[in-house]
Amino acid sequence: MNLLAMLHNLLEVLIAGLVLGAGLPALFALGIRFAAPVDEVDENGTVISTHPASGLQRAIGYFFFSIIVLAIIVGILWITKAVIYEDLGIDIFGTQAGGGHGGH
Repeated sequence: MNLLAMLHNLLEVLIAGLVLGAGLPALFALGIRFAAPVDEVDENGTVISTHPASGLQRAIGYFFFSIIVLAIIVGILWITKAVIYEDLGIDIFGTQAGGGHGGH
């Protein structure tokens, strides 16, 4: 493997780490922010009343949560892709069929 290819692979891993390492917690924070009740405060900072989030705000929050759940499911499938291919013969991501997996 030459240096350029190694740097390219390192960049891909770095980008994936940033997206998954910082992106998913950021999406979670946004989901909480949109789905949480809204506080009404006075000029002193005292909470006067609390109103539930609107339907649209909750839907946006749940959308962010669904992205996180989808990322978790894809991550689990990625980690177990070889076992799924060995046991069930299903090549989920198209990476096992030509990968020189022992005897297949």
